[in-house]
Amino acid sequence: MPIIVVIERTTGQPQIASNSTIVEFSPWETGSYDPELAAFAPLKHVGSDFDNGTIKRNGDCIAGVDNAGFVIGTSSSLFNQAFLQIGKAEDVPDTLLDAINNTLEDIGEENRDIASWPNPFYKYNPRNNSNADSTILALVDGGEDLQNMPLHPLILSDRQVDVIFAVDGSADTKTQWPNASSQKSHIKILLSILALTKSRPSSGATQDSNNSSGPLIVYLPIAPYTYQSNFTTFDLEYSNADRNEIIRNGYNVATMGNGTVDSDWPPCVGCAILARSLARTDTKYHPNVQIALGSTVGTVRRTRRRRGHMSRSRLSPVA
Repeated sequence: MPIIVVIERTTGQPQIASNSTIVEFSPWETGSYDPELAAFAPLKHVGSDFDNGTIKRNGDCIAGVDNAGFVIGTSSSLFNQAFLQIGKAEDVPDTLLDAINNTLEDIGEENRDIASWPNPFYKYNPRNNSNADSTILALVDGGEDLQNMPLHPLILSDRQVDVIFAVDGSADTKTQWPNASSQKSHIKILLSILALTKSRPSSGATQDSNNSSGPLIVYLPIAPYTYQSNFTTFDLEYSNADRNEIIRNGYNVATMGNGTVDSDWPPCVGCAILARSLARTDTKYHPNVQIALGSTVGTVRRTRRRRGHMSRSRLSPVA
C-alpha cells in the first residue's frame, strides 16, 4: 500500500521547522498521528466544507480533489526551497537578487510556492493545530525538515511492520552524497537507529536484538558503486543514458553488486527480512546467519497507535 509523506508549513511562515507536522496520504485518507494534528479525513472528500471535523448540513460535500498526480506532486513540492536558495547564488548582481527576492517574497506571502490543499482540519483542535484558522493546508516536500527517509508512518504498531528498507538519497555533503543526516533527524524525533555505516548498506540484528518488537532498519545510502548518481534535486532533465545508469547504480547499492562486493550481504538481507518472524516463533538463527547479520542493529520500539498521541522512542542499544 503506498503511503506518501509530506509536511505541513505553518501559515505565514516561509521556513520549515524541524518539528513540522508530518502528514501522510494513503489511497483512503490523509492526516497525521502527530499530536499537533492527531486527525484523519477521507481523501475522497478532502475538498469538502469541513468545520471542526464535520461537514455542516448546508456545507458542500466535494469529491475529486484526490488526484494521484497532485498528491505525488505535493510530496515533491520544493519551489519554496528553490526560492530560499537564490540568496546563496554567487556572481549575481545585487540589484538583480533584490528584484528577484522581492518578487519571490510576494509569491511566498500568497502561498504560491507550496501545494495548497483545502484544509479538512479547519477549526479542528485549535489549541494544538497551528493551521486550525486557515481554510488552506500548506504542504511541501516531506524531506524539507531533513527527514528524507519517510519512516514515520511505518512504525505505528497496528501496521505490524517487520523490516524497513530505508534508501537515503540525500545530498548532505558538498559533493551531494548522503552522510546520515536524515537518519539522525529521525533519531531525534522518533527512531532508535544504531551505528549504521555511512558509505555502504548496513543491516544488523542479533538474536538478542529481536527482543524489540519494532521494525528492523536496513539502511541503504546511495553511493557511487558504478555511477556518479549524485544529481541535484534541481536538475530537471536527465538523458536516457543517465536514467539507466542511475537505476543500475541503485541496483548495485541495494545488492552490493549482486553480492560481488560482499557475498554475505544477500543472506544478511534475507535474514533481516525474517528476523522478526523468527523472533515471534522463537526460532534460533543458524550460526552462519548470526555472523552474517553482524553486531549492530537499527531498530525502533513500536509506538502505540492512538490518534492524538504518539509516544517518543528512546535509543535502544543492542549488543
